[in-house]
Amino acid sequence: MNDAESFWEGKRYLIVTDRSKPAIKLTIDELKKRGMSVQVLDIKDLGGSQVQAALEALSLPVEKVVIGITAMEPADIIQYLLGKGCKDIWVHWRTDTEKVREMSSGAAGHILTGRCPMLYLGNGSSIHGVHRLIARSFGKY
Repeated sequence: MNDAESFWEGKRYLIVTDRSKPAIKLTIDELKKRGMSVQVLDIKDLGGSQVQAALEALSLPVEKVVIGITAMEPADIIQYLLGKGCKDIWVHWRTDTEKVREMSSGAAGHILTGRCPMLYLGNGSSIHGVHRLIARSFGKY
């Protein structure tokens, strides 16, 4: 089992979204369906100080964090979460930035980048199952 597969064996998740990645909604639904505890922080309509206040209101740390945002720099949220003891963080495919990639190489936690959660959570008959088959064929799973 690789790191990406074992990431989904947690029990308590925080999902940070701005609704720019449709697979994040599917990720939330799948985790809940599997009986996981899921906190969701939706920053879509929040300004900078409101995001900070929302972060401070969370019940932290959690075992696993999934971040799928494009409206602001995800590294800023990751830095806060690392400081609060969240050590296992997944940054959704095409939402990582240069700052996130730099953090992932030297962070105090474990930061996975470059993959869609539904590649691992989707079932075989969905578009995500097809995506998984293609990813495995090209050694990108």
